[in-house]
Amino acid sequence: MGTAHPDAAEGLTPVEAARSLVPLLAAEAARSEERRALTGTTVTGLRRAGLLRLGTPARCGGRGAGARTAVDVCEELAKGCASASWIVGIAYGGALFASQLPHPERAALWRDDPDAVVCGSANPSGTARRTDGGWTLSGRWPWISGIHHAPWALLGFVRPGAGGEPERAMAVVPTAGLTVEDVWRMAGMRGTGSDTAVADDVYVPDSRTISLAAMADGVYRRRHPGEPRIIFHLSINLPLVATAVGIATASLEQVLEAAARGRQTVSPLHRLVADDPAHQLNAADAATLVDTARLHLRRAADEVDAHARAGRRPALAERARLRMDAAHAMRCARDAMGLLLDTAGAGSFADGSVLQRAWRDIETASRHAALSVQTSKELYGRALLGAPLPPNPAI
Repeated sequence: MGTAHPDAAEGLTPVEAARSLVPLLAAEAARSEERRALTGTTVTGLRRAGLLRLGTPARCGGRGAGARTAVDVCEELAKGCASASWIVGIAYGGALFASQLPHPERAALWRDDPDAVVCGSANPSGTARRTDGGWTLSGRWPWISGIHHAPWALLGFVRPGAGGEPERAMAVVPTAGLTVEDVWRMAGMRGTGSDTAVADDVYVPDSRTISLAAMADGVYRRRHPGEPRIIFHLSINLPLVATAVGIATASLEQVLEAAARGRQTVSPLHRLVADDPAHQLNAADAATLVDTARLHLRRAADEVDAHARAGRRPALAERARLRMDAAHAMRCARDAMGLLLDTAGAGSFADGSVLQRAWRDIETASRHAALSVQTSKELYGRALLGAPLPPNPAI
């Protein structure tokens, strides 16, 4: 069994530990962006606070946290550094997937380090061939956030299922056996280091593979009956939405503080931003959008946790609604950011401006494919109207 990190924040809840890290993360954020990966100081801070093991099973020395805790932690962290928040969310989701392996395999991942990050891509981007009780993987898996800080990676692939039909699966492989291509040169979320992993005939035994269909059917949940593990894909996406909510929350606070300090407006009718009805309406709308995002996100996280504790998977219609909750929260956070920049003004777009980085980060993060508002609306609308939905385990 893994043991707690000796420097872990003693006596603090995960959310309190995250809040205590915000000043450090904010001080390192520009350097993380410049190097296109989290700084060593940032990673050390996250490790010492025990936030890289939120999803590691308690039996392996982790926190075994639920979705609500992960959401609240990532929202706090994003107030200091959006990329650090995103990586903690990725580590949480990766641990949820990997924790469904047989216990001897899980123990091997975390025996020496419960903070060991599992990153990855569920998209079946490479190829796999059957090899001696396992699979040999080759190909390229793009946009793997956190790969520079993770000893393990989940790589999606396709294999024959029980009935001979193709099924999606994931393999847990050591990142030391992969090549990392430096391709993450983006407008925002630069510190996530989401580079491309390349596998060249990397072997993985069956015992380190996960079937998405079996996961959806509860096979792995029954394997570890004492653990209230999350059992469907939305669980790993909710902390990523929390990153956007945290960005918008911190930006709202910054704009309101500037107004409280007497920031002037260029209006010919009013001298101060605080006295200008146009900015008053912007602030009210932005604050309401942030609250709306937070309410939808927390409701989804609480419901996911309730299902996990009960050991069940929600019905398809409910999963569609939960996915809509997440996508709507993400869009509300992004829309709030736009209103705040209207009030903050063109100076917010200067190089080195914290608001400029927040704008770039939320514009990039909110385009994550799994959180598309359009796709989520179609799924939810179909569910509401009784139209057929595909039996896709990723929904």
